[in-house]
Amino acid sequence: MNCYFVSNGIAYRSLVDIMDRLTHFEDLCRKRGLSLTVQRRVILQELLERGDHPTADQIYEAVRDRVPGLSRTTVYRVLDTLVQVGAARKLSHPDAVVRFDPNIERHHHLVCQQCGSLVDLEASAISNVSIPDTRKTGFTITDYSVSFTGICSRCRPKKSRKE
Repeated sequence: MNCYFVSNGIAYRSLVDIMDRLTHFEDLCRKRGLSLTVQRRVILQELLERGDHPTADQIYEAVRDRVPGLSRTTVYRVLDTLVQVGAARKLSHPDAVVRFDPNIERHHHLVCQQCGSLVDLEASAISNVSIPDTRKTGFTITDYSVSFTGICSRCRPKKSRKE
């Protein structure tokens, strides 16, 4: 269970939750025989501390001064590793850049069709939907999330002025 506090409408993880997630990641690395590199730890910590769903480039800009010699390619590779080991999720939406989410529990998103921002949406009614039988298609569903598109509160006034 993630612990959050909210500031300016953005949910941030608590320091205790961040430390627990970093410790869990260290355990994951040991179990999988992965090196716990400075780059992996710093990038995961940055991802956990953010209240948004950053792109790889945003993560790179945020951590490049903390890790001498860090390349953009390394950030992309580390984020892919975090996704592969289950420490983060990769979010892809049509016409949008790939973003990363440290919340690995099933949850849903609100997507602004103007600025592309993503906001977590906890909706138990949606999370409890029965997974359809897909045996006839040969497709195996492993998980799901729902995205609702619309206009965020920051873009809504801009749109109203234009109209």
